[in-house]
Amino acid sequence: MSATPASHIGLTRKINIGCLLAAIAIILVLPLKKQIWYDETISILCAHGISHNTPWELANTKTLTSDTLSALNTAPNVFKATVYDNANSYLYNITLHYWAMAFGNTLTVYMLLSKLCAIVALLAFFTLCRQFFGNSPFTAIAILLLLTDNNFTGMSHEVRAYAMGIMFVTMAAVPLCRYLFAEEKARYLLLTSLFSVAAILSHFLTVYIIFVFVAGLLILKWRTLITPRKILYILLPLSALALFFALAYPGLQVMARQNHDIQKRLSSVPFSLGEVVLRSVRFTEINFKIVFPAFAGSILVIIASLILLKALYIYGYIAARSRTERQKLIILTALGAGSTIFLAVLSIKAHHYTSLYNRYYSFCVPFCSLATAYILYLLFKNSTKSSLARRTFLARRSFSVGGSAGGAVIVIPSVMLCILFNRTTKAPQSYNHPEVARTITTSAATSVSVPNWKEALLVHCFLPAHTSLQYIRDTSNPNFTITTPGATPLTIPVIRHD
Repeated sequence: MSATPASHIGLTRKINIGCLLAAIAIILVLPLKKQIWYDETISILCAHGISHNTPWELANTKTLTSDTLSALNTAPNVFKATVYDNANSYLYNITLHYWAMAFGNTLTVYMLLSKLCAIVALLAFFTLCRQFFGNSPFTAIAILLLLTDNNFTGMSHEVRAYAMGIMFVTMAAVPLCRYLFAEEKARYLLLTSLFSVAAILSHFLTVYIIFVFVAGLLILKWRTLITPRKILYILLPLSALALFFALAYPGLQVMARQNHDIQKRLSSVPFSLGEVVLRSVRFTEINFKIVFPAFAGSILVIIASLILLKALYIYGYIAARSRTERQKLIILTALGAGSTIFLAVLSIKAHHYTSLYNRYYSFCVPFCSLATAYILYLLFKNSTKSSLARRTFLARRSFSVGGSAGGAVIVIPSVMLCILFNRTTKAPQSYNHPEVARTITTSAATSVSVPNWKEALLVHCFLPAHTSLQYIRDTSNPNFTITTPGATPLTIPVIRHD
């Protein structure tokens, strides 16, 4: 055998690692300018032990010190604040709590936790790709598809639990696929269960990925699961999840009330089953990297994109040479499409469209990207090796042309959409509290007047841990008024768009 294959493998490995490193660098650099929005303020407040009820608990107080607010920043209060919110994202909130205690209370530090989660997700995704592609350059293509997904890159710098949830479901998929398609070892089940529980504790909506994990195991490997050791390994992490839900049950009741309030508020808004299907299909197409509906959301574009997506899947399924390749394709597709079914059912049950929110699909995007790359991989790899391709020249040309055309239709628009999104998207300033905290710190202020305690609580979350400051509530003044000894008081308008 010539040395060409070995040198080719070495070059391919360098390309794949180079793409991975480039993706990590992009995650670290983006966004060029960051603004926080309402949901991020909730995560930051919860991580500091400050709940929705805290302003009401302070309603009869006229002055506060930073020491008083710092005393709220404890792990039990983080749990309490999370439960008051709706019990979701506890693992993220408590991690952010200790992260901020270790590295400081700045927006950059808060973002960095999500960036690190996204980077770990990329590393897990790279490992997962190796299981499907080996040393093929399609690993690089899969990384490119994931990196150009605006949900993935967007969540990688949000001070929310999405990046952590993506990280854990991707990490869970690595030992799961190892168990399904390589070695039926009990430790893989333990790791899958452990990471799956961590994913649910990061964000409840990751459950639509976990459902597919369970279904895949039961359908493909149910006979191998019935051993005491494997059952124990699966159930052991689940006991921690059961304990959490038992302790956080009041938060689940809060979530139920929140959903009821949303349903009541939107009861007068027209609701259509056809609209649910249309929105769900559109999100599914974009997630699987048929991104034309992101440029033009007309019904014709959505239908044409759906036909293209189905044709691509059928082509890939035909190109698969073995039962294992077909099973891998089905599993990846189910993981990618699980969000569509789950969120559509939630929307129909609630009778409104709130569930059909683009970021709620975030946990499926690694699997959508991998599924699409895997279809292209099958088309190229098996263009001359499948039984159909061996029989006719037309079939060989069909697979080859189909793979090339599919790659062009997928990769080029995805890259264009990502570039346009990051160039044109400029988030408006919804809160100026980080800037106010920076002003307080640099001016060595001793007191600040606030119109209500909500503003003081949020500003406090961006101040260094040992800041000594007095907060004064002045309901007659709608602005921040910062007082520094020997200087004229500085007035800054409050910017808050909840």
